[in-house]
Amino acid sequence: MFPALPAPASTAPAPRPRPATTGQVFLVALIWSVPLAALFFLGFLVLMVSVWSAASGESPVSFLLGAVGVLAAGAAVLTGLYRSPPLRRMTPAGRLALLGAAVWPFPVITLAYALNG
Repeated sequence: MFPALPAPASTAPAPRPRPATTGQVFLVALIWSVPLAALFFLGFLVLMVSVWSAASGESPVSFLLGAVGVLAAGAAVLTGLYRSPPLRRMTPAGRLALLGAAVWPFPVITLAYALNG
């Protein structure tokens, strides 16, 4: 009644990616160091503004929830990109290097705007 499904072309398991070399790990750490440092400083600024607003008698909850929401949205986007089919063919170190280069401008520009604006 139903037609037979075609047989799979290959039943061999997919090859495992090579482990990352020391140079690749160093490059990924170097790429991610700048945005992470900017994010840590932005986190410090958010906490300082929250403490100042709490000291003045206002509730900092909405401000903190907004900052956490932005971080959660960014983490969701990065996770989606990391698991996207075109990037799955890359090695994990290559994926992290590409995502680090893609995320680099956002925290750095936000920090520059926060300090100069």
